[in-house]
Amino acid sequence: MSEARNQPDRLTVSVVVPTYRRPEFVRECLRHLSALRTPPTEALVVDASPDDRTRAVVGEWPGVTYLRNDLGASTTPESRNIGLQAATGDVVAFVDDDAYVDPDWLDELISCYADPEVFGVGGRIVNGQSGEDREGLDRIGRLLPDGRLMGYFAADPGRVIDVDHLLGANMSFRRAALSDVGGVHGGYPGPCICEETDISLRQRALGRRLVFNPRAVVRHVSAPYAIKGDRFDRRWHFYARRNQQAMFIRVFGLGSPYPARLAGTLLRELKMRCAYVARALAGRVPELDHRGRLRSPAIVLRSVIELSGLVVGTAAGIPQRRSELQEKQ
Repeated sequence: MSEARNQPDRLTVSVVVPTYRRPEFVRECLRHLSALRTPPTEALVVDASPDDRTRAVVGEWPGVTYLRNDLGASTTPESRNIGLQAATGDVVAFVDDDAYVDPDWLDELISCYADPEVFGVGGRIVNGQSGEDREGLDRIGRLLPDGRLMGYFAADPGRVIDVDHLLGANMSFRRAALSDVGGVHGGYPGPCICEETDISLRQRALGRRLVFNPRAVVRHVSAPYAIKGDRFDRRWHFYARRNQQAMFIRVFGLGSPYPARLAGTLLRELKMRCAYVARALAGRVPELDHRGRLRSPAIVLRSVIELSGLVVGTAAGIPQRRSELQEKQ
């Protein structure tokens, strides 16, 4: 590998913003990027929208590069990769179109690259929820032995810590390191993408260090979905299981313990849900939720959806793993 050994004050940085049908959020995102104390070498907006409204917004900002992703909706990984392929910086930073950077965001990210063993840096994603800075302090960005992926990227541990994965709304990598693993991998459909975790776990599989700097802050405003459905709806639960299982197989191989551990974790959760439904039907626990709706049908449906996602993810991950191995030969 051609490891970047540059000192932070000499590193060049490309910032990539993937977007789909959110021109007003892109405008605000670019406004915050323009207010950085240290500007990036370049900013690139990759637009998968079916219209030219975002192109017009980007045209208001001299020096910002507009790139097209003609694949359309639900292709965020492909947008990230288009930006990566066009980027020229030593470091490529990614920020979502609805995540607005603090003025010292880039300085805080780049400061961590003073350590040549650091290959990726992420930061806090503040959502404005009470207590989020204290929740999950011991599990930020962790891959647990049972296959569960922990987030808690709004938490503030008060220092730079090592993590297993980063979140796409606020992450950066050495460009050479991304090239080493084939760039940003697509093939993760739906609203729960997983491509940013794929990038991270491929780096960790090579023994590389990723860190989380809580002082590198973006403020996430959670823009409305520009595609059908809502956040954390039934589709989300299906694709969360589907994409995570496919990702484990693609990154670690079917012989890795992680696909089986994720399946075991899901089956244990299903067993607990079935036990709850049995108690509800027997009248031993409340059957109605706070809106007066029956709990049991929703619990059963979610369980079926998640189990289906796991099965589909296994079927998808195996040929994707084989294809990637063949490409390396």
